[in-house]
Amino acid sequence: MKLQTLIGADTPKPMAHYCQGVIAGDTIYAAGQIASDYKTGVPPEARQDPAFPFYGSDIQKQARYVLNNIRSVFKSAGADFGDVVKSQVFLTDLNDFYYFDQVWKEFFPSPPPRTTVQVSGLLVPGCKVEIDLTAVKT
Repeated sequence: MKLQTLIGADTPKPMAHYCQGVIAGDTIYAAGQIASDYKTGVPPEARQDPAFPFYGSDIQKQARYVLNNIRSVFKSAGADFGDVVKSQVFLTDLNDFYYFDQVWKEFFPSPPPRTTVQVSGLLVPGCKVEIDLTAVKT
């Protein structure tokens, strides 16, 4: 079986220099993504603007940032979110789940199976969510 590594376009290069995804046959494994630019931490577009607190919470902005990055990785593999067969979500605070789930439904009107767990922290301070997805190209 041939393995191919993936790199998404507008997607930041991880600090640990790992690939953003791997294709094995028709299966795409996207590496867990967090809302970080890996230079300054959580980028401004993934943070709530204090001047506009009603235009999205930190968890909503981070979830959108991560899902858009993963989408670019999938596009580089010729896939999209309709091909996702498994998802794992790691939240630093399960009280954020309701607001996270609102964004999740924007990206997945018919959501794939998902496991969501709370973790004590993520690689970059300030990050509230890590998402990894597995897809099968049809």
